[in-house]
Amino acid sequence: MTALFPVGLPALVPSADLASAPQWWEIVAALAPVGTLAAALVAAVVGLGTIRQRSYSDRRAEFWRRTEWALEASTSQDPQLAAMGTMVLASLAKSDLIASDEELQLLDAVWIDPIAEAEEAGLDEELGDGDEDRAGDEPGPERP
Repeated sequence: MTALFPVGLPALVPSADLASAPQWWEIVAALAPVGTLAAALVAAVVGLGTIRQRSYSDRRAEFWRRTEWALEASTSQDPQLAAMGTMVLASLAKSDLIASDEELQLLDAVWIDPIAEAEEAGLDEELGDGDEDRAGDEPGPERP
């Protein structure tokens, strides 16, 4: 009988253990579901980030469309439309969609003068001067 190993050298791995040891492709196949789950999680995070950014971008675009309308309305010759445009500008100036102080300064510069002009013209009741609990006035709708 011929020995695979020279006489006197011990066998490093018995032949029975070689057959039962997992091959590399078996290890990779066992980890495939973990890789699939990781790829799905990364795709979900990227997708949610994209949706959130798109939503914010759409809201900002709508904010500036409303701001443009309010600016045009606040310079109208019609006093009621001008008062409404000024009220909308005052509301928009409090929005969290204003990204920088420069944008807020732009809105302040544009709508502060129309508010002063409206007060001089006696339209301060329409603008809401803060005295909403005056005697003789009917209560208006509640605001959230």
